[in-house]
Amino acid sequence: MNRAALNALSIGLLIALAGEPALPQRSFSTAYDSGRQVKLQGVVTRIDWVNPSAFFLMDVRDPAGTFTTWAVEIGNPLELERDGWKSNGLHIGDQVTVDGIAARGETRQASAKSVVLTKTGKKLFGPTAVRRAAAPAAPVPRWPDGQVRLGPPAGKKGYWGTTATKVIVENTGTRIPMSDDGLLINLADTDKIAPFQPWAKALFEHRQRTFLKEDPLARCLPPGGPRQLQMANGFQFVEQKELGRILVLLGGGDRNWRVIYTDGRPQGTAAEQVPSYYGNSVGHWEKDTLVVDSVGYNEKFWLSGSGLPRTEALHLVERFTRTDLNTLKYEVTIDDPRTYTRSWNASWTIQWVPDQDIQEYFCEDNAESTFIR
Repeated sequence: MNRAALNALSIGLLIALAGEPALPQRSFSTAYDSGRQVKLQGVVTRIDWVNPSAFFLMDVRDPAGTFTTWAVEIGNPLELERDGWKSNGLHIGDQVTVDGIAARGETRQASAKSVVLTKTGKKLFGPTAVRRAAAPAAPVPRWPDGQVRLGPPAGKKGYWGTTATKVIVENTGTRIPMSDDGLLINLADTDKIAPFQPWAKALFEHRQRTFLKEDPLARCLPPGGPRQLQMANGFQFVEQKELGRILVLLGGGDRNWRVIYTDGRPQGTAAEQVPSYYGNSVGHWEKDTLVVDSVGYNEKFWLSGSGLPRTEALHLVERFTRTDLNTLKYEVTIDDPRTYTRSWNASWTIQWVPDQDIQEYFCEDNAESTFIR
């Protein structure tokens, strides 16, 4: 069979598996219905260990004896490997049992909660198998002039990884039930998220009702604003003191970067800037806290994965405080009078990943799309 015929056959399989195009960075809530639990048994026919999500295909026989093909998502390969799972743990021809959550709609796809070899009962994938030990406690690293280092100590390596939250909500102390990626359990809680203008509230609720499926990040567009600090695979600061700037390098998304100028220049107005995903950022130090003022944002990104809107009037004031070697406290004041009735604050902490570099990761077509290659 020639390559064109193989591609045509694969495209047919892809269409059979999914009713909508696969998007690279879609959220869990967009793809899967947590209320639909499935148990599958069958034979593995294909394995795709690629980012952002590893998949395998399996043939499943229904009670009538008919075989159907299911695509099973098992997670981000980088995270799986960090937790002790390996790509060679599963082989084509293995008979497996999958407990999982079914995709929305009629798609024969599931997100695995566990994958077990049917014959032996050996668990191949499941909840985190290896708990990474916390980094040893240590004081804040500093430059020779006494200023806090936001990156690794001299001669070491590391980056900022896990965040305390993946969503952005106003600091009110009120617990708001929602999924990990920001889908509200009760839409009536919308007013607890942020002080919305009426149009912004309506848009936020529309994004919630449609399960966040219109998120620009799903199309590999950059995560602008504070969301850049909540991406999978973390970020790192590169402090270029001699050039009067700090680079923020992102490990997720499309490996973008942001520039924070620390050379004393004044902040301009939003109208003076070329609108961009990361805006124009000017920073200065207030004792051990880096304070960053940013304006000049475009309107092509969501402020958070939960669907927070904003306009080009967005103005952010961020405060980065490293309280010890392993903890970065992040505080942000969000001011966008076209979108919100007043300015409001959000905050979270971020944990240090010592002795490692950010692994290579690119936003690319999800694994389903590799079926047509």
